[in-house]
Amino acid sequence: MTRALKAEFLKLKGSRTLLWAAIVVIAYAILATVLNAVLLKDPAITARITSAGGSFRQAVDSGFYQVDWPNQLRVAVQGISGTWGILLFSFVATYVFGREYKDGTAKNMLTLPVRREYFIAAKMVVVATWIFCLMLLSLGLHAIGLVIVGVPGFAWRHVWGALWDGITVTFAIYLTLPLVAWITMTGRGYLRGMLFALAAVMVGNGLAATSLSRYYPWNLPVHLVGASWMPIVSVHPVLGSWIVSACVFLAGLVLATRQTDAADDVS
Repeated sequence: MTRALKAEFLKLKGSRTLLWAAIVVIAYAILATVLNAVLLKDPAITARITSAGGSFRQAVDSGFYQVDWPNQLRVAVQGISGTWGILLFSFVATYVFGREYKDGTAKNMLTLPVRREYFIAAKMVVVATWIFCLMLLSLGLHAIGLVIVGVPGFAWRHVWGALWDGITVTFAIYLTLPLVAWITMTGRGYLRGMLFALAAVMVGNGLAATSLSRYYPWNLPVHLVGASWMPIVSVHPVLGSWIVSACVFLAGLVLATRQTDAADDVS
């Protein structure tokens, strides 16, 4: 297991994908910082947003456009819980599990004298480490942006609260990634896994306003921290929400492991 884990981390050494994933996070943080600067400079913008009515007025009334530390750190976490966070983390999983097929190294890897289950476990550890670092990078950059813009209301309790929410949301997304990994392996590349993740997000958007939404694993992150886009999700998750997500996680692991064990022709 240790050898497999070391090998998986070494594969990331010098990978440009690490940089591209970080650039996505950096770009989002820059956009958020610019928006905060604009809102802080011209508070009348909030009034104009309110005049749009509907979900936009709900967002303003809920404090999503109030420029202070607790609200903007909350919005930062919501960004991770939304479409870009789910798709980025899913891309990480598709890359880690799909590159063996794209690089033509799957055949060599699966013939090594190491239990194939160890490769699945090692890859999931790499995925967990990678997305956790992306979450920390996102919150860290957002916090730096708040300092640069001069947003008022700083307190360490807001930072620790956002960090805990970020960890919780990242974990909720992580529970969906073994299924993405298995789909990626069946497609022997990146495309099928990303299409599956995109479809899962689209289905989640369709369910967002229904009572079933809290039980849909890809919507669990949004239910944990709310949303500042349409519609605003205010239904809190229940124990059943976590049970369904845990079942999806276990099913994904089982399917990915069986896919690996049954792989005879991996060329």
